Amino acid sequence: MISTHLVDLTNPKSRADLYTACLRLRRDVFISSMGWNLHESFGCEFDQYDIPASIHIAAVADGKLVGCIRLLRTDSEHSGTTYMILDAHRGNIPNLPANIMYKELASSNVWEASRLAISSSVDRAERNAVLIALVSAAREHVLSKGGDTMLGLMNPVFIRVFRRAGFEVVRFGPVTDQRDGRICVLRWDFEKRPTHAQDTGAAALALQ
Repeated sequence: MISTHLVDLTNPKSRADLYTACLRLRRDVFISSMGWNLHESFGCEFDQYDIPASIHIAAVADGKLVGCIRLLRTDSEHSGTTYMILDAHRGNIPNLPANIMYKELASSNVWEASRLAISSSVDRAERNAVLIALVSAAREHVLSKGGDTMLGLMNPVFIRVFRRAGFEVVRFGPVTDQRDGRICVLRWDFEKRPTHAQDTGAAALALQ
């Protein structure tokens, strides 16, 4: 059975013990397996958006971390940065293309979901369950904070993956080619609860 846990560094009651585990999983997925050119140190992958304001959702099965996702409100500003998608849109992230959104968003109602990673130890048949657990938990957290929308940057093929899982996402920017493949911004407005999920058979899923 998959359980999800909130990792909020500002809340002593949250599962802060899972924070390093999430960063280590991200290193394994994005750097070791996918070969992304990201910063790593002490066996962890982290960047300028891993700040106290960011929230991690950790998925655990049989006592082991099997997936994680990071959330950040889009009105966040810290040390000259905003959130990853907006900074990329403005041309401030060298490894990502610019002009990736139809319009700029910065609102307490809109959250960015990023660094979605699923462990390679998860069987193909179980990956969809981990995905649904993570994204559903992320949605519930955003709703609990008064939000109503999530944004993510990923390959457009996963529009179909999300819709088959019951998540009504739409494209919110042009499809752009980069070194690691095609990407675009996806937007999910929470106008209704997600429908019953279907098995997509997705082999892997990773937001930027």
